[in-house]
Amino acid sequence: MLILGIDTTTKTASTAVMGFDGDKILCDMQSSGRLSHSENLMPMIDYTLKCAGVLLNDIDLFAVARGPGSFTGIRIGIATVKGLTFGSESDVNNCAGISSLYSLAYNFYFYENSPERRVGGDAPYIILPVIDARRKQVYNAVFENLKYIKNDRIITVSELESELNSEFSGRKIIFAGDGAEMCYNEINFDGKVQIPDMLKKPSAVSLCRIAYEEYNCRERCPQRSAAVNLVHPRTLAPMYLIKTQAEREYMGE
Repeated sequence: MLILGIDTTTKTASTAVMGFDGDKILCDMQSSGRLSHSENLMPMIDYTLKCAGVLLNDIDLFAVARGPGSFTGIRIGIATVKGLTFGSESDVNNCAGISSLYSLAYNFYFYENSPERRVGGDAPYIILPVIDARRKQVYNAVFENLKYIKNDRIITVSELESELNSEFSGRKIIFAGDGAEMCYNEINFDGKVQIPDMLKKPSAVSLCRIAYEEYNCRERCPQRSAAVNLVHPRTLAPMYLIKTQAEREYMGE
């Protein structure tokens, strides 16, 4: 199975192709340059496919981050996947719309699945994906063992600080996402752990892994996470968590 992953929910665009005959990363790209996602994404996808040595028609499953994050970025990613699959005569649900917060947590896939963890090593880190939502707010979820403790939400940095100190005192926590530095600097919590920048950024490889697990699980796991939505391209939809500016203006808010 070949999976194409696309994430444009933050300033960093990420694309990847993975082959799951052995969990192989065939090509993985990231870009956070001056070009906008609308200018950069299609050339990235084209180059990713060429580097992987595959054609678009070879792709079995499309994994895309559907939010939360930048409204424009989310729409670009969703629209691109719809365009890539346009004209397909198949009725197969070949698109996985995935929470961008869930995907950030999956950057720590190898740590959480390491032999040391499986035989009862140190207590797992609490993973906090945080995507900047402006005005001292972040899109956030909380994970342990790559499982949700708190679902996708929008929360102020001060509220998150209070929650951490009241519920997770004594634990080690990791911030990932474009709000990581802000939270690390502004939140007063003894268990903060600094990590390499590459683990904080969106990764289309993480999207591919989640999509593959969801695809294999669809028949035998009826209680799948709402963070993944395996659908036909025509029903692929964004997840914003809050109203867009146009909606707020229309409602007079």
